[in-house]
This record gives sequence, structure tokens and C-alpha cells, in this order.
Amino acid sequence: MKQRKIVLVFLGMAVALLLSVWTPFVANAAPGESSSGSAETKYKVYVVKEGDTLGIISRKFGVPIATIIKVNKLGDASRIYVGQKLRIPVREQKKKAQDKKKPTSTYKGPNVAKWIEVDLSQQRLYAHEYDKVVFTTRISSGVAGHRTPIGRFRVWAKVRSQTMSGPGYRLPNVQWVMYFAGENAIHGTYWHNNFGRPMSHGCINATNKAARWLYNWAPQGTIVIVHR
Repeated sequence: MKQRKIVLVFLGMAVALLLSVWTPFVANAAPGESSSGSAETKYKVYVVKEGDTLGIISRKFGVPIATIIKVNKLGDASRIYVGQKLRIPVREQKKKAQDKKKPTSTYKGPNVAKWIEVDLSQQRLYAHEYDKVVFTTRISSGVAGHRTPIGRFRVWAKVRSQTMSGPGYRLPNVQWVMYFAGENAIHGTYWHNNFGRPMSHGCINATNKAARWLYNWAPQGTIVIVHR
């Protein structure tokens, strides 16, 4: 009987020692979270709208469907309903944004207040203020047989909107037009969304939004440099 009491005393001391070591680690974790680092995850509450699917929500936030299902404990992944509140991890979204490499230019241009660079190899336009890029956008330059001319030019005319036509095409209401090399111009484009690939008869196609920004930013006489 005496030996049994001694054993119980030692067991009690061992349990107390383990608790004294383990407790600080448990105390640092929030309720329901482990100390493995998952406590750093933050969530955005998204309210499901009409027409939403898990695929649409996944693409919208850059979060895998499996993650959304797991976080929200969805029993049937195909059954989400309008007004349902879903928790979306935002840590993955931020990481994705950080992974996107911001387009930049290394071209050494003129030391002037404003000038435009068109990089045909990248199919991208850069607006410079001295050596600083203040705006960039994807563009579509001329296709084979209608290549955009390479060289140094100036914006010689600006037209708010007009009809453009040529062999095989007629385009009314082309907006935010800036002519820089003969009949070649930087202008807004509404008839395609294939920016990043050559698509034009020599002009520089940009979105209407980008062309409007450039039109308002660049005065007549602005230098335009086109290169590969």
C-alpha cells in the first residue's frame, strides 16, 4: 500500500512538470487555432450573388475551390445559395498579387518631361516623365505586311473621335486618336480585346480607357519612340 502511494506521488509530479512546460505554448494560441502558423490567416466574408458558382468565386479571389470548400465546411460543393456568407482566405490572394511581376522599362530615352515608348517585342506602351514610368498598358501593333514603323516621332495631331477606314475595314467612332507617324496613330479600340498581340494595320491599338489617359496626358508634339 505504501509503495502504491509513492508511485502515485511520482506520477502526479510528472504530470505537473509536463503541464508547466506545455501551458505557455497553448496560451499563445487563439481559441480553436494551433500554433503552427495558421493563426496568421485572415478571412474576407463574401456574400454569394445570383449567378455565382464556386468556380467563379475561386477565380475572383484567386483561391482554390478545395480551399473554399474546406474553410466553409461545405457538404455539397454544388449547392451554394444567394445570400450565403462564405469565408475566403485572403493570404493566398495577397501572395498571388505579390507574385505578379510588374512590367518595367529599361529603355534609355530622352531627358524630357513627357515621352511615350512603344516596345514592339513586349507589345506594351510606357508613358515616361523623364526617367520615371508613370503609366503602362498592353497594346496591339501592326501585323505582318502592315508593321508599325520603328523610330523616333512626335504626336503631330490629336482627334477626339473619328471614322477610320481602309482596304477591308471601316471603323466608326474611334476615340482618343493621336497621330505620330504619318497615318499611324495611338488610339482607343473597341472591336477586339486581344491586346498583347499584333492586330492592327500599323496603328497602336489600346483600350479606350488607356487611350483616354494618354490623350489627356500627352500634348501635341510629345515624342513617341517605337522600338523592338
